[in-house]
Amino acid sequence: MASIRRHEGWRDKAYQDSEGIWTIGYGTNLQELCIDKELGDTWLKKGVEEAQRAATRFPEYELLSDVRKDVLVEMVYNMGPSRTASFKKMLLAIRDGDWKEAAVQMLDSKWASQVGQRARTLAKQMETGDR
Repeated sequence: MASIRRHEGWRDKAYQDSEGIWTIGYGTNLQELCIDKELGDTWLKKGVEEAQRAATRFPEYELLSDVRKDVLVEMVYNMGPSRTASFKKMLLAIRDGDWKEAAVQMLDSKWASQVGQRARTLAKQMETGDR
């Protein structure tokens, strides 16, 4: 393992190797990588924790019920904090407590067309405050 570590080197972000193969870590070929559900769940847990931390940095976060906080966290998980921050009209509607408009703004986006039912479900939760 020491020799492989030394020769492969560590990369914490995916990159294309000399053959154009997406690789990460100590030379792990992402195109052939298979993971088990346990590792997938670990990655999910870490991703959700990171999304929760990022979501709490939005001033609007404290204005939300638990259900609506979860909607914002899921948007951050899915798009990242910077793309979520680009939903300026949605965030303004949240500040105004206009849940219907916040939902409308969620659905009036490229994101909504990309994720389909997920956006409709989350918008409904934002509007009603119910799961």
